[in-house]
Amino acid sequence: MTGALQLGVIVGGLAAAAVVISRPALTTAVPRLGGALAALTLAAIGLLPPLLLACAAAALGSRPASPGAVHPDGRAVAGACVVAAGPPGPAQLVLYGLAVALAAGTGLAAARALAAGRRAGLAGRALAAAAPRLVPGGMTAWVLPASQPAAWCAGLRRPRPVVTTGLLDLLTPAEQDAVLCHEAAHIRLGHTRVLLAGAAIARAYRWLPPARLAWALLRRDLEAAADDEAAGITGPGPLISALARAALAAVPPGTAAFADPDDLRYRIRRLQQPPAGGGRRGLALAAAGALLTASLSLAACQALRAGVTWPGLAGCLALLGYPAWRPAWAHPRRLKAYPP
Repeated sequence: MTGALQLGVIVGGLAAAAVVISRPALTTAVPRLGGALAALTLAAIGLLPPLLLACAAAALGSRPASPGAVHPDGRAVAGACVVAAGPPGPAQLVLYGLAVALAAGTGLAAARALAAGRRAGLAGRALAAAAPRLVPGGMTAWVLPASQPAAWCAGLRRPRPVVTTGLLDLLTPAEQDAVLCHEAAHIRLGHTRVLLAGAAIARAYRWLPPARLAWALLRRDLEAAADDEAAGITGPGPLISALARAALAAVPPGTAAFADPDDLRYRIRRLQQPPAGGGRRGLALAAAGALLTASLSLAACQALRAGVTWPGLAGCLALLGYPAWRPAWAHPRRLKAYPP
């Protein structure tokens, strides 16, 4: 693959992501694809700035002596710059330092999000006090005795739906089933880990408006996708009334909340008036997501020094593609009622 083609794919993927996150209404009819594209956008925000800084630093030490010449020790990176071996200069050290600082900030945010996700899990006395309850569809939820109305997906390695008695006391039996189906859908669609990774990047780049926008779009679309799953089992009516009844308190960061106050009105309106045009929008989002996946895979291959060969590209596609596209399909997962 030529350097110009690589650069074109990367620029095209970023442009497609920019169009989608700047027009969130595009994902209303197909929130699963919208969530995948928002996850890919956050991955691009986390990967490309350190890579481009490092690339620019290397290019400073790789400028040829005459215009048009090629540095004898260099190699093209995405057709945009040349990386060469040699001792770095002061300017290069500054750029390399910025790249390392950005990567370290993302790592620190990931560690914090991981710790928060673990704290949100049930363990010890909390697990012993919780009671299992079967969710329509076969999954098991845990009911935690607590007065605060809340619902979330607890755990990272083996996530499970959790609701409090304070929430269930507010709802009718049909509304309770709708809420439980919504939380179970987050697990079947693999939302917990996607939200964890997205939260880490969004926190590390919270000073960047596109990161804040992509994070808001990711959370909104994953909630809408879980709504669709729940409405398909219980019907939209119980879920709409449950959303209208309960303005839930904040849940631990990195978990899938039942009702985000900022998105509550959008979700109710969307369930009341299902959007049309899902086929055309789905094709457009799938094409944009495929282009962005390819561009990120090319960049990841360069960052990992895998080279743009087909085996290396396939590995990079698997590394980035599966986690980002996981919310696009539901896994028929069943959780047993493990005894405390």
